[in-house]
Amino acid sequence: MYSLDRFKAAQRLRGLSLSETAQRLNLKQPTLRKYLQDERTLPSDFWENASIAFSVPESFFKNKDEDCYIIDRSDINFRARARIKAAYSNSTIEYIRLAVAINSYFSKRIKNLPTFKIIDDYNIDPCSEDAAEVAALRVRSEWGLGVQPVKNIVSLMELKGIRTFSLPLNVREVDALSISIDGQPFVLLDTQKSAERTRFDAAHELAHIFLHIYDTKPPHQDTDYKKRESEADRFASCFLMPTKSFLELAPKNMSIENMLKYKEYWRVSLQSINYRSHKLNMISDWVYRSNCMKINSMGFHINEPKPTSPDLSILHLKMLKILDETGGFSVEQMLDEIGISRKDFDNLTFSSLTLFEDYKNSKKPKLRLLA
Repeated sequence: MYSLDRFKAAQRLRGLSLSETAQRLNLKQPTLRKYLQDERTLPSDFWENASIAFSVPESFFKNKDEDCYIIDRSDINFRARARIKAAYSNSTIEYIRLAVAINSYFSKRIKNLPTFKIIDDYNIDPCSEDAAEVAALRVRSEWGLGVQPVKNIVSLMELKGIRTFSLPLNVREVDALSISIDGQPFVLLDTQKSAERTRFDAAHELAHIFLHIYDTKPPHQDTDYKKRESEADRFASCFLMPTKSFLELAPKNMSIENMLKYKEYWRVSLQSINYRSHKLNMISDWVYRSNCMKINSMGFHINEPKPTSPDLSILHLKMLKILDETGGFSVEQMLDEIGISRKDFDNLTFSSLTLFEDYKNSKKPKLRLLA
């Protein structure tokens, strides 16, 4: 009924070593090793204790359909691939599997969920220096965005069939990631960063989806990865701040003070405005570098000035409401079937469970005491 492979998956999910796991289970390390090597019979309370130790339901340890998907570290578009520790990447892979399980649960029960459509022809020369920028403008055109600021990039991606989740693993080296599972693109975003940073990360992963993850020739060298990351940054910058309108609406004097006002319009970071202005030759190399030093000295590279509001997910909460309206829906039954804890589900779906329960409580009739 339960699988030792799933036990090892729980270890990876929580980033625990064998010794740390043994300590949580109140077992000696050699004893646990023999259990995992199937050399000793498991005690009757093993899975119950494992559930407590890993903070997952016992159903987590059942074999899942998602286990058939082989997710290799090289398949994932990490922002800082070389700096990510193995424990972090292993944990991330398990979170991706949980995201796939959540998506599978809803896809089986709700018809007509948004589907993703790749753009086959960008009408660009892939060897040209501005290929990423042209692709960004093409995607905006296909999606009918015009040249105005993107209001909510998270809900936009959800609407266009990109399964978007929040990443519970708050690690600096893992800002965001994207991957294709059986042709379905998934994006996981670290929402603990500033709203501006999360918006840029989302646009960056959007670039990987349209430009890279369906490439039949995956990169094999660090230089190839660096090239892809550079392309994704340029795509994101242009997608969030289209060239024509950025130039037309920009203040004549691109001082730090004016940039602070301009960033509020595009809802991007001050660094992004400075970078985009430089790339479009609106400021010189010297002014750009001087601005970078000012931004750092004022601490704006860490604490974003005049912060914007975060972009919110819409799809997960909406799907919970749809299932609830059909009748007979139970959150606990859903969690058990997926094999996920309440906390992990909430952390992966932009706090959708908390929002759903708030919504349910608001609908409850209020009792009034009549005199």
